Amino acid sequence: MVSSDSKRNSARLFGAKRTLSLCVVLSILLSLSLSACKKTSNKFPTIPTSETSETFESETSETSAQPSSLELTIASPLSYETCQYLARLYYAKSNGLLGDGVTGATVDLDYLSSIDLPFVLDVYTTSENGCNISTLSQWKGSDMPDIFLTDSFDQAVSKGYALPINEYLAEIPLFSSDRIYPELISEFHVENSQYGIPYQMSAAVLFCDMEVLRQANIPSVSFRQSKSSLLELISEIAKLNEEEKTVLPFYLAANMVPYLPSSIYSREYLSASNGEERIDPNFRDSVAYVESIINSGYSYESLKEGESEALFEGISPMLSRKVGIWVGTTDEIPVYDNYMPNTLNMMQLPGIKDDEYSAPLIIAYPFCVSSTCKNPKEACELASFIALDEDALLLISRLSERTGYLPVVKTPSVWQSTVKNQKYGNYLMQYQELMDQAILIPEVSESETFINDVDYISKTIYETITSKNDDEN
Repeated sequence: MVSSDSKRNSARLFGAKRTLSLCVVLSILLSLSLSACKKTSNKFPTIPTSETSETFESETSETSAQPSSLELTIASPLSYETCQYLARLYYAKSNGLLGDGVTGATVDLDYLSSIDLPFVLDVYTTSENGCNISTLSQWKGSDMPDIFLTDSFDQAVSKGYALPINEYLAEIPLFSSDRIYPELISEFHVENSQYGIPYQMSAAVLFCDMEVLRQANIPSVSFRQSKSSLLELISEIAKLNEEEKTVLPFYLAANMVPYLPSSIYSREYLSASNGEERIDPNFRDSVAYVESIINSGYSYESLKEGESEALFEGISPMLSRKVGIWVGTTDEIPVYDNYMPNTLNMMQLPGIKDDEYSAPLIIAYPFCVSSTCKNPKEACELASFIALDEDALLLISRLSERTGYLPVVKTPSVWQSTVKNQKYGNYLMQYQELMDQAILIPEVSESETFINDVDYISKTIYETITSKNDDEN
């Protein structure tokens, strides 16, 4: 029989996946810093192209500040200083003030600092994925930012926090399918209205701890995996448990279920909570594959009464260094790298053939314009610039080191700057050539579809385990 501890864990399959990430995220308090732009009375200088590393002054200069008719507020992971540089780059490009050959990678920061903006940009600094619905619900009236990055897009729209922006985007050339991956535009289109401007992406992957795999004589792994090759890896790790259970080959195999139909069969996302979609042969085959891993005793769901306590001794499995493979998303890289900086590795979710890449499974995060924004046209233009302009993205990567995120634009120089130079960038750069096959997964905080899918999968897997153990007894 499955123990009460095992039942509780089975019922919370997906919640357990995020335990470590959640602990880390909750330790980073959301700081709200409202600051005005520094003003100067200098005329525009001759534009140098040499790079300088001097930091922008974030304090308000009362003596040089001049009245402004426009004030905007942005909530994002970007620092106050980075946002001020971006606002000045936006103004300089809009008014033809950048010299020939000057880009976001080379523009002189002293020059940007000297620009006297005709508007004020205030900044809220958020977590890496932006604002969740709880944060948005706490902002009221004048506290609500005009522009916000969010990982709760569905809820932001349904609760009325986000503004339809079709009429403003129509005049912005940056927002076009020849520059952005087209699926990202439709991802934030709801009932004939566009509510979001794509800004960043993460990808669903399999993480592995090479310390555990090397114990099983697996010196390296391929980024590409198939159903058969992944099963072989897991079974090799399981051989370490022939005399005594010392490792867990796979942590929560059921966490793969939402992704597998898309990765294996390169098709659109299948919702487990949708009765018509879950009877699709691809979905049923994916569930059967996961159940085979569980029934073989390779996964956390397979553990019998007392085995979890004996193996992990009260330590979180993900901190125990006894787990071989688990499901995650690339934005979690800094969390896991913190605990296994020299042994963390990544693989794609499996496909059918060993020598082919499976479809990239992408989670996207948009900028939205607040429904309370008094200057939506200007807010939409600035948000589009920060999210989609090549020079803005080059400047961001120059000033802000971020790990685990992919750009939403196709420009090779942006991919090189924002992806290749980051830790684990060699893995993530492989997605550049695969983006035409990418499939969008609605795994964002408070996504009603994904929450319902997780609940259905948890119950189904739990019932399967319970039935199997009842039959054995």
